[in-house]
Amino acid sequence: MRVLIIDSHPLMREAIRMVTLSAWPKAHTVEVGDLASIEAGCRFGAAIDLVVMDPALPGATGLSALIQVKQRLPHTPVVIFASRRDDEMVGFSRALDAAAFIHKSACPSEMVDVLKSVASGARLFPTLNGTTTVQNELAAMRKRLDALTATQLKVLLSIADGRLNKQVAADMHVSEAAIKAHLTAIFRKLGVHNRAQAMLALRPILTEGAAA
Repeated sequence: MRVLIIDSHPLMREAIRMVTLSAWPKAHTVEVGDLASIEAGCRFGAAIDLVVMDPALPGATGLSALIQVKQRLPHTPVVIFASRRDDEMVGFSRALDAAAFIHKSACPSEMVDVLKSVASGARLFPTLNGTTTVQNELAAMRKRLDALTATQLKVLLSIADGRLNKQVAADMHVSEAAIKAHLTAIFRKLGVHNRAQAMLALRPILTEGAAA
């Protein structure tokens, strides 16, 4: 069993690791503490059986960290382990294809039960108190995000952070024209016409989860 643990706090990562070993004594864990390290953490690809993560990472915008993980590991179940538990946080996590949601107040035995259940194919979320409209809208947006390539997603998240085309081009070591071409394809897949509309469409995803 190989488990990817993503959390910005070293003590919390250690706590998750100990819970993971309680569930599977021979498990191998890979730990990531910031957004920049997610790609390296996902390098094992299909060898990763489970992801446990808090999406509130340094450098992350809203639930962008979850989006990146699902882009790189689309078939790996992701358990959200967060300090917030409200309709928006839970609903958006579910709409973005997480497999379960655990609040950080959960006791170790409860978390072990959730991890084992998810590893067996279950999906576990707290009951939502409000409307499912937001969840349905996010599910539709997730389908459009799924159509993006890894490079297009990286470009999209970069402009969501307010970076200019030339800055993104420099970061990715490509021409500015290449970034403009990516944006054209991104806008088409998202069903929008410009950068402002793209940011408006993504606003619920990119703002939710930012506050603890």
